[in-house]
Amino acid sequence: MGRIDAMNFRNVAACLLTTVTGFVFAAPLTVRVDPAGGAPRLLVNGEPVRARMFWGAPGSAPLKLSTEWKQISFEFTASGSANNGTMHFRFGSEPGDIVLDNIQVTDLDAGRDLILRCDFESGPESFKRDWTFWPTGAANTVGTITVEPGAGRDGSAGLRIKLKAPPGGHWPDFHIYHHSNLAIVKDHHYRVSIWARATPARKLMLAFYQPGQSFVRLGGPPDCFGAQIKLAAEAGVNFVSYPCPMPWPKPGVEADWSGVDSMCEQVLRANPNALLLPRMGMNPPPWWREAHPDDVMQWEDGRRDHMVVASPQYRRDAAERLAALVTHLEEKFGDHVAGYHPCGQNTGEWFYEDTWRRPLSGYAPADAAAWKAWLKKRGRSDVPVPTAAARHAAPAGIFRDPATEQTLVDWAEFQQEEMAECVCELAHAVRKASHGRKLVVFFYGYVFEFAAVANGPSVAGHYAFRRALNCPDIDVLCSPISYFDRGLAQSAPSMTAAESVALAKKMWLNEDDTRTYLGTGSAPGWYDAVDTLEDTNKELVRNVAQEALRNFGTWWMDLGATGWFNDPAMWAEMKRLRALDEPLLKKPTPFRPQVAVVIDERAMLRVAAGGTLVTRPGVYEARAPLGRMGAPYGQYLLDDVLAGRVKAKLQVFLNAWSLSAAERARLLKATRGATKVWCYAPGWFDGEQTSLEAMRQLTGFEMKVVTPPKPAVTPTERGRSLGLEKSFGGEKPVKPLFAAADAKPEEILATYADGSAAVALRRTPGGPSLFVGAPGLTSELLRLAAREARVHLFTETDCNVYANGQFLALHASQDGPVAVNTGKPTPVTDVLSGEPVAKGPRFAVPLKKGDTRVLRY
Repeated sequence: MGRIDAMNFRNVAACLLTTVTGFVFAAPLTVRVDPAGGAPRLLVNGEPVRARMFWGAPGSAPLKLSTEWKQISFEFTASGSANNGTMHFRFGSEPGDIVLDNIQVTDLDAGRDLILRCDFESGPESFKRDWTFWPTGAANTVGTITVEPGAGRDGSAGLRIKLKAPPGGHWPDFHIYHHSNLAIVKDHHYRVSIWARATPARKLMLAFYQPGQSFVRLGGPPDCFGAQIKLAAEAGVNFVSYPCPMPWPKPGVEADWSGVDSMCEQVLRANPNALLLPRMGMNPPPWWREAHPDDVMQWEDGRRDHMVVASPQYRRDAAERLAALVTHLEEKFGDHVAGYHPCGQNTGEWFYEDTWRRPLSGYAPADAAAWKAWLKKRGRSDVPVPTAAARHAAPAGIFRDPATEQTLVDWAEFQQEEMAECVCELAHAVRKASHGRKLVVFFYGYVFEFAAVANGPSVAGHYAFRRALNCPDIDVLCSPISYFDRGLAQSAPSMTAAESVALAKKMWLNEDDTRTYLGTGSAPGWYDAVDTLEDTNKELVRNVAQEALRNFGTWWMDLGATGWFNDPAMWAEMKRLRALDEPLLKKPTPFRPQVAVVIDERAMLRVAAGGTLVTRPGVYEARAPLGRMGAPYGQYLLDDVLAGRVKAKLQVFLNAWSLSAAERARLLKATRGATKVWCYAPGWFDGEQTSLEAMRQLTGFEMKVVTPPKPAVTPTERGRSLGLEKSFGGEKPVKPLFAAADAKPEEILATYADGSAAVALRRTPGGPSLFVGAPGLTSELLRLAAREARVHLFTETDCNVYANGQFLALHASQDGPVAVNTGKPTPVTDVLSGEPVAKGPRFAVPLKKGDTRVLRY
């Protein structure tokens, strides 16, 4: 049987039969990851398919309000029935005034009004009688609602909604809604009419719902969810991910599956061949939090919300509800469900709620109980949960002092392990309930991304990544494309040690929530905002090209549920990209670039609050110059290097700060012959002691602690002769800071302001050793290291480069022709158009800033 697309999986499934004692059964749908010798692929009933998906949710494009009165009118067909239906108005997250008048909803099939023309002429009671708002009380920090005579159309009364900016900038989901008493009938047609104006002009979101254990959307303005599913299907993309309700009833109350079924049915109506990947929220409902107050998260400021992931009660109950949901979906929609994506904590991504904010969590009784058990299991003394003051403090500078702050390092380790264990327990529940036949997908492992967290990386809980990689019940790990350097002309880096995921026989998947030119609900300056279809497609092609070459999956995500991908021209690019995906499906090619970027998740646990002075430029932002150095790079965990699984010519160690003597010896043995870049404080921690001698053993340089007024460095004459021009390192003092004490003049490439050697290159018996003491890297410094390592540079100037096998993708970081060297004297063609480009190895490609080209050579 030849290769198939997901479009045809049902036909294949019908052909795959199993005979048991004379009876013939259709084989159940099976969707799993094939590690393919290090190039993971998705298999549908054993056949490889493109790991390209669409993520969407029921929703409509917002309605535009102007400063002048405007009648808004539309019709919809109800997707379900409800006697407790409601109508919601949402107004976005901007200050201003909105006035509504003459709200009317008519059931065209029944010939009656669902909402008789509401003109607010009877004053405040006309609002209270039929409408209310949320949130209420102190939680409502933004909205004021009044019925004002003369505010309405033609001088009549009107409903005024006045919005102000909230303290601290955090907008609640403020909305007004009709009391839950609307009788909405499935398949009936309704007409909605509203008069409205706004100052300043803004966008209005409107929808009808059935409340319950979860809210089910019944209708609204023209739906863009189904339209995008159809566009995806026409491009050969049949995997559809979407938010799935999680029924979590009180004990003794029967689960309501209507919302779950409705979502599946909506997707299948749009594409009967869809492969479903439901995303279900695992944060428990309010009744559960009230019943289990000790298991609710608590912050240092006393706020309580969500759940403690270390709570055995939560894990048991969540696994039970998750298994029940999977069982239901397998029984009713099993021949369509490809997998399951449980989500929880902050934005559903399994990092601790409010990681990015200053107040610290960990102060619930369940945290204290789990911490006590964790210490006992490891034979350590019973100590209380560290105080918030201690966790915010950084008396030793960038790192925790092992002599006085070891409890804080232990607490950091505890938080990582508990999050990872929770993820793994829920993964097991899915694996068991789906009988091992379906994908199990989780957000986790943002080991590069959380280097930018002000309270320290470990606050996130993502630095037990190896535990997730070793979990047999997880198939796919995922994250959004990094929110750093993801715009036009940038590199769209990964949040994780992605190549370690492939080495662990799992697939990494990028959530591509690019704010396309159709994007809504985002303020100016959004990470990757573009204003035209042309620029949108340049970003999307760059992203998919990188994902194909690194063997990633991806879903295009309509983050606003307002039609961000509702344009056939975007999906035409996805269709053209089959020319890149299909050869790699037929001949899986592991991504093994000559440049390896290495991160140690254990070392990140030693970083104190404020350590972003080093970890932001040195880990988080380092991905930008790496992307533009002219050669592709892979991202690995240090333990893979120690195990001898990484054979790159150039290995960049971003945080090899904490190694035992045995680990130093193993690392030097595993990297013998390679060029090594040692960043910031290599080898500083020798077990639980600090050691300049350990640094010497690792790098080959005698080291000393220095105290220049700032860590910024300036290239020396020797450095400039090798191509270094830019200063880097930062303007704020960093403690500790190191210099190569015995570097010879010809080895010193850059110095601190005090003249000490901040960047030095030495050729050692084990291979070239490049010490970079200042936080951060530059593309020119990395090109220097690449030449030393004899890495093949596709470009000698800044350009975002991705390559694997015979394929090369370029995304221009600046205007001007790019000189390319493929290293092979072969014809070069454009993958997407099939047109000839040049004859290799050397040629120029005319590119403007942000242009993307995908080549085969």
